[in-house]
Amino acid sequence: MTPSISLESRLGFVLLLSLPQFFVIKVMGMWLPLALVAVVLLFPELIIRYKKLARDRTVLLLIALMATQCLALAWSVDKALGIKFIVYEAIFIVVFSAAKHSDWEKLRRQPATWAFALGCYLLAGFIVVCRIFPELENAFLLSEWSGIFINPNVQQGLADGSIRNNVFDPVKAGGIFVNANVASCYLGMLSLCALACIKRPRLAWGISLPLLVAVFSTGSKTATVILIGLTIVYLAAAFVLKNLQAARMALVLGAITASMMILFYSSIPQQFFETIASQDIGQVSAPTAISDERNPRGAALDNAEDSLSSRLLIWQYGLEAFEEKPIVGQGYGGWQEGFSGYVKRLGEEGVELRDGFPPHNTFIYLWSQSGALSVVFAILLLWHWSGISLSAIGKNREKEHGLRMAMALTGAWVWLTVHGMGDNTGLLGDAHQVTLLALVIAGIDNLSERKRASAA
Repeated sequence: MTPSISLESRLGFVLLLSLPQFFVIKVMGMWLPLALVAVVLLFPELIIRYKKLARDRTVLLLIALMATQCLALAWSVDKALGIKFIVYEAIFIVVFSAAKHSDWEKLRRQPATWAFALGCYLLAGFIVVCRIFPELENAFLLSEWSGIFINPNVQQGLADGSIRNNVFDPVKAGGIFVNANVASCYLGMLSLCALACIKRPRLAWGISLPLLVAVFSTGSKTATVILIGLTIVYLAAAFVLKNLQAARMALVLGAITASMMILFYSSIPQQFFETIASQDIGQVSAPTAISDERNPRGAALDNAEDSLSSRLLIWQYGLEAFEEKPIVGQGYGGWQEGFSGYVKRLGEEGVELRDGFPPHNTFIYLWSQSGALSVVFAILLLWHWSGISLSAIGKNREKEHGLRMAMALTGAWVWLTVHGMGDNTGLLGDAHQVTLLALVIAGIDNLSERKRASAA
């Protein structure tokens, strides 16, 4: 019955659900998002085209990575964590297969795709509001119905104080994300995807701009650095290609980035936002507040989460752990066990570091979880994506929309990758990002191969 529904309709529906996730299914104590279950709708394409997929380098490298991760489960203390990452990679393969063989023009016209775009704008607006009124974000995150969009186990941890994250920092905002850095990465990818999918240049920039405003509203400094870096890379590409369109794209992105930095980092706008917040939030009823003991907005967390010094200490532990088990890694859950002892040792030496920090680096995390071989496969995968991206840009250098699409989609996956080098987005991102990333890579692959005129 499923094949009678067009591939584009099913793919659009899966894309739509990837935004809210909808945690409404509980199995053996574990909450499964509806977005995960909906991926089953794309299985027919996976079965029909399995021979072609068996020759696709992206799929082959991911299968090799999954094999090393399955092997690492044998010496892991937290097998559930390993299964989660393997499931994410399987989702990527299924969505990638469907997106690679879909008609992108039809996909753009699907009602579910339009609903997804509307949902992205609602998310962006909500994050901006949360940045101006942080106590409203507190009230949302601590409310029971936020568990529809956030894993209820995580939501409960936020409510009772057992889970802390930087979204509670008043100068950060995440909306339905419990980490502002992950929110900024997702919004950044969305803004570049909007720039890629809209054919008319001015309309494309106009649609992308509000999403970029929301990126800065998250308060993520990593996102600012990435936008500056993308501007420089786009300028370099324009110089190499001797292409005026690429130069124009770089200059517009640079102008927007500079304007947002002035708006969000200068003192006058900050004082304006604080004045509004102090006037309005002062009238919020007492039940929305939380005690100082449970308030994750404490200064210690605010400073520790994003500080470079904390990351250097975290990476120092990664180096020490690597020297002990360079080949097989620590297995899933091994980092958490070893890091606790490292934090205690630092405390005895008079160095403060909060326990529970993940590695804040994709390669360190991959090595820790499933060994050096998984890092090799990840590097080969990124190398392959770099190759098809350069090919897509080169083959579309004479087409305004084709070139913009190739450069923007490349920027989307590069954003996620670079973000993962200093945060915890991982190789394929979180549950929201993995579906979007699969579409991005499929689009670049089609542009590179030039198999579908509709892709460009």
